[in-house]
Amino acid sequence: MAFALGNKVLPGYLRQVGDKIEIVFDHTGPTSYTQFSTSTGLGGEVIQASALGIGGFDFVEVTRDTTGQVGVAVVMVTSGSGNAVKSFTLVYTALVTATVGGQSQTINTQIATATNLSTFSWRIKALCV
Repeated sequence: MAFALGNKVLPGYLRQVGDKIEIVFDHTGPTSYTQFSTSTGLGGEVIQASALGIGGFDFVEVTRDTTGQVGVAVVMVTSGSGNAVKSFTLVYTALVTATVGGQSQTINTQIATATNLSTFSWRIKALCV
């Protein structure tokens, strides 16, 4: 199943929840993934609050992809104690040992560099400012 690239906010969102904003959107992966480095905080796929028309993220959660082959973790790389962040990073993990996105993947390891994830989609829910 192919998806439009980028982020698509679901109908009925953005919505006000107290003094916060709740947003739910479908996200399509990158055409060439770069592995995330825990030592530098670089790589993965960065999602900017400004790209969604919001000021920052307080909390983010995400589903598995629509095929069940690729998991994703949310890393709040720039988070501080008690502060919203301007971006978060998605780090993708193989849930199968197989060729996925044109690259060989090993179950429970980070998706290989240069993997095409543009045919995969995830639903993301965030509490924002």
